[in-house]
Amino acid sequence: MLTLRPIVGVLSKFEPAAMPAGAQHRSFWGFVNMMFNRVDRSRLKKVGPDRLCAEWLLKNGAKAKFVKDPRTHIHFNALPDESRPVLMEELDGTDSGIMHIGFDHLEGLTQLRKVTLHNCVYIDDQALWKLQKAADTLQEVQISKCSNVTDHGLLHLKKLSKLQQLKTFELPDVKNTQEVEKQLKEALPNCRFDMKP
Repeated sequence: MLTLRPIVGVLSKFEPAAMPAGAQHRSFWGFVNMMFNRVDRSRLKKVGPDRLCAEWLLKNGAKAKFVKDPRTHIHFNALPDESRPVLMEELDGTDSGIMHIGFDHLEGLTQLRKVTLHNCVYIDDQALWKLQKAADTLQEVQISKCSNVTDHGLLHLKKLSKLQQLKTFELPDVKNTQEVEKQLKEALPNCRFDMKP
C-alpha cells in the first residue's frame, strides 16, 4: 500500500511561496470565475448555443434577453424550460464576472443584436476580439468602465460589419480615443459613434 507520510514530511519543510495574501485570494477567485466562464461542450449539445449562453451569463451575474420575450432574465432558475427553444437577443454584462474565456459562448448565436459591457472587471481586449463571433448580427455595443480595455481592443470592433451604434466611456487604458474613433469610422461608415474618454 502506498503511503504519503514521507512525501508529507518533505513537503512540510518547505516554506510557502512568498505571495501576498491578497494575491492568493485573487487567484482562487480568478480560478472560480474561469471555471464559471468555460463552455461546457456536453451541455452545449444538449441545450444549444442560445440557452447555454444565457446560462453562462446568469451564472456570472449578467443578464440575458431573448427574441420575442419582453423580460430581461436575471435569475438562473427563472429561465424558460429547456424544452422551449430560445434565441439570444441581448447580452448585458453590467457589474458581472464574465471574462474573455466565456465569449466562446457567442459561437452559434444567430440573433444576438446588442451587447452591453459596463463595469466588468474581467473584460479585456481578448473579449472584444471574440465579439466577432457574432459579427453577422451584432448592431449595438456599449463598453464602459472596463479598466482592462485598451485602444488595441477597441480596434477589434472593426470586424463588426453590421454595427450601427457604438458607445464607450470611462475606459482609462484607452489612450487615444480620437484616433480609435477615426479608424473605426473608416471601417464602419454606417455606425453612429458616441465615444468618450
